[in-house]
Amino acid sequence: MNLALPDALNPVEPEHGVLVRMQLSLPRDARYVALMRQVASCVMSDFGVPTEAIDDIQLAVTEACGNAVRHATGAAEYSVRLGVGVEACEVDVIDMGPGFDPPPLTSPTHADFETGRGLYLIQALVDDLQFIREDHATHVRLVKRWPGVKLPEPAPSDS
Repeated sequence: MNLALPDALNPVEPEHGVLVRMQLSLPRDARYVALMRQVASCVMSDFGVPTEAIDDIQLAVTEACGNAVRHATGAAEYSVRLGVGVEACEVDVIDMGPGFDPPPLTSPTHADFETGRGLYLIQALVDDLQFIREDHATHVRLVKRWPGVKLPEPAPSDS
C-alpha cells in the first residue's frame, strides 16, 4: 500500500542535490534503535539540516525502527537506508517480516485502538509516508523536506 502524495519527489536523486546515501543493517534488538537515531542526527547535522527537521526525523526513525524490532518476526535483522539531499531526506526502514496492512491514517482519535499510534506520530512528523510491500520485504518510507541548505565552500588548499 502506498500512502504517499501522488506527486511526491524522490529527494535523493541527483537533480535534487544528493549529499549522502547510506544503508545500515541492524539486528532486531531495541538497543540498536538509538544507534540509528544518532546516525541520522549526526549525518543531517553535519550537512546543516535545520534542527526542527532533524528532531522530526529522529523521532520518526525511532518509531519506524521500533516497529521493525517489535513486529518483523522471523527475521534476525532489518535495514535502514538514509538519503540526505540539499532540500530533503528519505529514510527507508526495510524488514523481511510478514508484513502488515497499515490502518487508514486519517483519524488518530479512533476510540478502540491499542497499538499503531506510532504510525500516526510518524505521519505527523514527515511530509510523505509510504508503506511498500515487495519481494517479501516491507518498506516504510519517510520523506522530510526543508528549505535548501547552503554548504560552506571548501577552504582553498595550499599548493
